[in-house]
Parts: sequence; structure tokens; C-alpha cells
Amino acid sequence: MKLSGPLLLLGLMLVGCSTMATHFEPGANLARLKHIYVQQNLNDNHGLDAMIVRDLQARGVQAESGPLTLMPRDVKIYLTYEDQWDWDLKDYMISLGITAHDAATDRLLANTRYFRPTAFMKTQEFMIHTVLNRLFDPSAKPNPPVRPAPVKSSKEMDREQDQD
Repeated sequence: MKLSGPLLLLGLMLVGCSTMATHFEPGANLARLKHIYVQQNLNDNHGLDAMIVRDLQARGVQAESGPLTLMPRDVKIYLTYEDQWDWDLKDYMISLGITAHDAATDRLLANTRYFRPTAFMKTQEFMIHTVLNRLFDPSAKPNPPVRPAPVKSSKEMDREQDQD
């Protein structure tokens, strides 16, 4: 009995929760796009833009990165990213958000944020791949909430029947 308490506490400390939040604007379909630009984050000391480009290229997408001022004219969307790191004997990423913007209007198309604060960290490549899967897989889109039909009163139903 005395041993089960410390084991339970250790288990709770080792378990890490991860969350992912995704938002798509109506009509946004990123899966059909084949040329994407990744805006380089000047605060990125880990080369995430190059990792994002490699992951997109592995999906068959023409991708490149750099400052927004060097974005090619034929690009339809560009991606921005925001990362958060922690340190526990070494740096590890705990959060990654990627946002897709319309290149012509700067309008937000979609964004996804993956948060995994745990001592058993995942690699940057794993987190990038997970976030891009959510953004570029059309079946991963969250379904819009369905509004239930308003409930009609018996008087309204009677009126409709009288009109028929």
C-alpha cells in the first residue's frame, strides 16, 4: 500500500496531455494548393521554417521559405508559425502554431496550434508533421456545429396544416 502512492504520483507526473485546436475559415481548402511560401520567423533559432518546407515538399507541394518581401508572385498562400520552447536539461518544443494566410489579401484562412507540455517531448519534426496533417488533410477539418431545427409549437403546426 505504501508503494502504490509514490507510483501513482510518479505516473501522474510522467503523463503529458496534448491538445490541438484548429480553425478553418468557410471555404478554405488548403489540400488543393501546390505552391506555398513559409514566412521565416526572425526569432527562430531552430530552423523550423526549413523543417516545415521539407515536410511540405515530402507531401508533393512546391515550398520555400524566407522573408515575406521575397515571396514569389505565383504563391496563393503563405504560412506563418509560432513556437514555444521549454528547457529541462535540453531545449524542447512544447507548442507550435501554424497559420495559413491568403497571399493576395493577407486574410486568415486556417490555423492550428498543437500544445504538448510534457517531460517526454516529441521532436520538432513530429510536431510540424502533426500540425501540417491537420491543416492540409481535408478530412481533418472539424465539422461545423449543426444548429438544431427550431421546435414548432402545436399552434404553428396547426396553422401550417390549415394553409395546405
